[in-house]
Amino acid sequence: MTKESADDAGGWLLIALDEKLARRQGLPAQVPVPKAEFEGLADKGLNIDKARKWVKEFLTTSPAGQDGTWRRRNSALVTGLEGFVDNAPLWEKAQKAFGENDYEGAIKALKRITIMNGDDHAAKLNLASALANQGDFEGALKNFKAIRKTFEGDADYHVAVGHVYLRQQDQDQALNEMVLALEAKPDCQPALEALIQMGVLRAIYESPRDASSLTYVRTDSVVKYLGDLWAEQPRDAAFFLEQLAYHERENRHEVALLAAERTLALGAAASPANIERAALARVAALRALGRSGEALAAAEAYALQAVASAGAQVELARALTAAGRADESRAAVDRALELDPGDLEALMTRFWPADPNDIKAIHDATPALLAFAEAHSGSAGVWRTVARAYLATGRLDEALALFLRALAITPADDELRAEYWTELGRHQRYEEILKDAGTIGDMSQRDWKLRWNEAEAYGGLAKKMEARAAFSAINFDDRLHVDIRRRAKRAVTAIDETPAEASAS
Repeated sequence: MTKESADDAGGWLLIALDEKLARRQGLPAQVPVPKAEFEGLADKGLNIDKARKWVKEFLTTSPAGQDGTWRRRNSALVTGLEGFVDNAPLWEKAQKAFGENDYEGAIKALKRITIMNGDDHAAKLNLASALANQGDFEGALKNFKAIRKTFEGDADYHVAVGHVYLRQQDQDQALNEMVLALEAKPDCQPALEALIQMGVLRAIYESPRDASSLTYVRTDSVVKYLGDLWAEQPRDAAFFLEQLAYHERENRHEVALLAAERTLALGAAASPANIERAALARVAALRALGRSGEALAAAEAYALQAVASAGAQVELARALTAAGRADESRAAVDRALELDPGDLEALMTRFWPADPNDIKAIHDATPALLAFAEAHSGSAGVWRTVARAYLATGRLDEALALFLRALAITPADDELRAEYWTELGRHQRYEEILKDAGTIGDMSQRDWKLRWNEAEAYGGLAKKMEARAAFSAINFDDRLHVDIRRRAKRAVTAIDETPAEASAS
């Protein structure tokens, strides 16, 4: 920024702005500034409203602005300054239109500004965005390209252009723009999100319980990245099983497979229960990755090794089904139910239809399921499965009674109780949730899904203080996955933002 005296008598200075900066902000190349204001300009900055005020005062009240000779000698400057002032109402119209989502109105105003002042690249940038919102991608790109030299290196600009290419299904050009955005600003969140949407990157928590561990990894490098990270120091089975559960939920089957195999590699250092969890997860991951032959071989090997595992028979059944061997699959399911009549996966595989939403098929299968339950009445799993069938066919009260029957058999089963409470909550039977919650002791040590249901029950009964406390406790529990805690934080915010209901007079 340089200065020169424009009006010694009136006390004005003409400030020459950087050309690129002026175009980005829609400012004239030179701006008149009162001498008294110049010293503080570096600290206070120069905004559009202040610049327009000074330009208007300079043109209408300063000796130079009123001097015909000076105006003729500086006609280009004067024309630019007058256009800058005259554009003010059009900018106001455009901003108002944007605020009302009136893109047609915004486009009309912005086009007039760009016609009057071709160097107002801020107007062209806004025009391009408005055109993109209206689906005129060619018009948007034309304006974006016209101002590229001005905005090159600006992350927001490259993201905006990249999104237009995305909407045109031009993945290569979109990728180029997002890469440029990240080169300009390595933590540019919109660019990172776009690359995730494009499948180029994956957002991964290195530690599922630590929000600060979020990182972005190329999709084709996730397994290597995490494998190298996990190998940096000794890890126990608990670590790998936490990673396994996290990546299973995210359907990252290739990472789940790696975590399962790392657990199995621990051998005797992992408990039998952990080995079973990992072995079954390995089969499921192989099957999900389309490696059916390997999945079947792994399932058969583990079933021979773990002859008392119902889960091994269930995974074997699924692998056999994938191989088209239906009769052998059915036999494996039957073996699973002989080992554990209450195994939920085996029961659902045996009695539930292929289409889980086929109400008629569920209704038709219920008598056989109920007969099986009666024959194995000491198993909580069978009554839980019958309860699900009753829910699907509209027999709510009978279903809830069966959940209670199952809970009487396994009162410490938080997964079962959470399913029961979820159904109560779905039907706004919040008092029953809280009554049951009062019977199970310290809620802070129970499964997060139970705690969530309790918090929602308080909310459903308009007990805002209790609901806020319950959700806050989940938010601050660093044992939980960061996404669960964030959901709880959003729930607390929603409670705080909900106005209190007016009391009846």
